[in-house]
Amino acid sequence: MRIGFLGGCAAIILGLSITAVFAAPGREIPLGTINYEAQPVREVINIRRGEGALRGLRLEVRQNDVDIRDLRVTYDDGSSDIIRINQVVRAGVVTRVFDLDSRRREVRSVAVSYLPQGQARIVLIGVGGMPGPGPGPADWSLLGCKDIKFLSDRDTLKVSREGRFGALRVKVRKTPVEMYSLRVTYLSGAKQEVPVRETIPPGGVSRPIELLGRERGIERIEVIYRAMISNKGLAEVCIDGLER
Repeated sequence: MRIGFLGGCAAIILGLSITAVFAAPGREIPLGTINYEAQPVREVINIRRGEGALRGLRLEVRQNDVDIRDLRVTYDDGSSDIIRINQVVRAGVVTRVFDLDSRRREVRSVAVSYLPQGQARIVLIGVGGMPGPGPGPADWSLLGCKDIKFLSDRDTLKVSREGRFGALRVKVRKTPVEMYSLRVTYLSGAKQEVPVRETIPPGGVSRPIELLGRERGIERIEVIYRAMISNKGLAEVCIDGLER
């Protein structure tokens, strides 16, 4: 920030706005300037040993919107990756999962670069599951897709799938969708409401949503949501099931 003074009063330039000081009727005298340039802030979060075996990261923003620029992920072998985000994340929103390098390394630190837009809190969430034996991405299977109705706030996806499903995830195409909850009806007739509370962008995937109780086959899933207006038309919602 540079401040120059040409007299006892000051004209202020903040970004592109200019305030003029009138010395006398019909006469303007620029008496000083303040030039301001917004610079990204970078905060580093260190990960404790034993907690860095992650396959992805997501961010939750609270209090105020935050313009997130990128994440610099440093691994235990000294290497690092930069994940470009360049997205204004609204207060109360959880982002999609940003996948990490699939090699078997632990995360040591994450530097979050952002432009401040007021006091806010950024929560870094680690998605566990370092690649290796056991359940992995291949265990997710598509249960079905549904076109979102603009004037509706809920739709039912018929599944009728045998299996032992322990978790669900929601994928969105075309336009953003604010997901409230899923109402799952099992083949046994039992029902369960699972909160989601997440805004999913186009091409985004929700966090894994754990199903409570023993794993069971699913008959149908009711999706409770709020559609968002876009020039790309209506959104499409797909649901995957994690079969154990």
